[in-house]
Amino acid sequence: MKNAIILAAGKSTRFAPFTYEKPKGLFNVRNEVLIERQICQLKEAGIKDIYIVVGYMKEKFFYLEEKYNVKLIINNNFSNKGNIYSLYSARNFLANSFICCADHYFLKNPFLTLNKENISWRHCTYLPGKFREFAVSVSDANVITDLYIGGQNQIAMVGCAYFNQNFSNQFTQLLEKEIDDFGVSNLFWEEFYARHQKELTLYSNNLPSNYVLEFDSIEDLKQFDADFLQNVDSHIISNICHILKCTPQSIVDITVIQAGLTNISFAFSVNQIKYVYRHPGATAGNLIDRQTEIFAQYKAKDLNIDKSVIYIDQSGWKISYFVKNLANPNFLAKPEQLNKAMEYLRTIHKTDISDNTKCKYFDTIKEAKKLMHIASASKGDLFYEFNELISKIEDLNKYIEIDAQYLGIKKVLCHNDTYEPNFLVTEENDLYLIDWEYAGINYPANDIGCILSRGEYTDDQVQTYLTTYFGRELTFHERRHYIAYIALSAFYWFCWGLYKGSVGDDDGFFFLPAYRNCIKYIDKALDSYKYDEVNK
Repeated sequence: MKNAIILAAGKSTRFAPFTYEKPKGLFNVRNEVLIERQICQLKEAGIKDIYIVVGYMKEKFFYLEEKYNVKLIINNNFSNKGNIYSLYSARNFLANSFICCADHYFLKNPFLTLNKENISWRHCTYLPGKFREFAVSVSDANVITDLYIGGQNQIAMVGCAYFNQNFSNQFTQLLEKEIDDFGVSNLFWEEFYARHQKELTLYSNNLPSNYVLEFDSIEDLKQFDADFLQNVDSHIISNICHILKCTPQSIVDITVIQAGLTNISFAFSVNQIKYVYRHPGATAGNLIDRQTEIFAQYKAKDLNIDKSVIYIDQSGWKISYFVKNLANPNFLAKPEQLNKAMEYLRTIHKTDISDNTKCKYFDTIKEAKKLMHIASASKGDLFYEFNELISKIEDLNKYIEIDAQYLGIKKVLCHNDTYEPNFLVTEENDLYLIDWEYAGINYPANDIGCILSRGEYTDDQVQTYLTTYFGRELTFHERRHYIAYIALSAFYWFCWGLYKGSVGDDDGFFFLPAYRNCIKYIDKALDSYKYDEVNK
């Protein structure tokens, strides 16, 4: 009795943005869901026992058990393991087994092919040009004798594989013995097989060219199915069409720009105009107040500080114009850029916010401790570990509040995520200040502190930023207030890094610099306030 194991745990990042909403195996191609088409082909061939290994967005596959009487196997290590780990998760079911991938599209049913000798095989075909698949060498007896990643104008592995009972037994024994060896769990199953070619005989089952389609990109899918974007059932496509008054077919040249620190963005074109779509990241909800972001983003647009935005939604997605040839500024090397950036901050800080009473008050220390609390769930009691630093920060915050009253400093609309990567400059020297997700009402010193707390600056460079923002030399009390905010901002971004690391995200290149700056400035700031107290 034969069975099948379908590997469906991966994320397929090359198919962003649509894989932000569903796994690639659930894409609708020519009015058929990819994995469902394959399940039906297996059942047509008499394969009743079908096991599907799921991981990324696993819950979206749950309906398959009821609809097709298949069995799901969960691989929760899909994000940091190779697909060998999916086979390891399903090892108890390896027998006379087809090994399939959920996102393959077979033009004809490959499972109907007779295999009277019950040999183990891997689909292979000749691929012209350069390719990224596994290239193979084959003996005169059609046995695979060598395997390596990538090739050119030669035979390559494609499609599915078949393991007979003996192959499965040997494969499983080797896998159980070696899965915890260094690097093994990160392999593709084909690479693991290649390590044991002398023990595991695998034949080449040759397919005609284009017999199996593996779709390496969105453009590949669109070429095969002209209505793919129409039928993809994507909120992202619906959002674009609604705002830009276009059809799905008119959306072209989709390219992921970057997976940012909080969001993921991609570029696309409609009617020869290029745009950017921002899709909110999975952890953004713990960090972002969307109502305040929307208010601040549109204020920035009205003030010509960020002219690119077209629409931003309460749920976090945003459409903007794509601005060509953008680069990060170099404020210290180009004073005119720094002058413009500080002018933008002064303008924002003067913005009338009386018409929006629902703007979030961004309490730097409260927000930082909230992130540290979340991070403690997986990193241990961080409040205990950093107790001394927290105590100093709380003391400093009290001094700052008293100082603000003495100086008459009011809380204003702030960006709260100002640093050079969020300023972009065009070839024409236009400056944009982007990413308003952390916006809120705060002391203006926080916007300066956000810049100076995430890099390594000399005292003279710090002084340059402060005098450029003020347009003059600072008084002793003003300078003390702004220096103290470097320590406060540094503490926030240090806690931000703890949080991001705790949820498996990139903790940011400024995680360590933020901690260093917090340590560097905290005692200096406290001493300046205590000295003032003693000498009153």
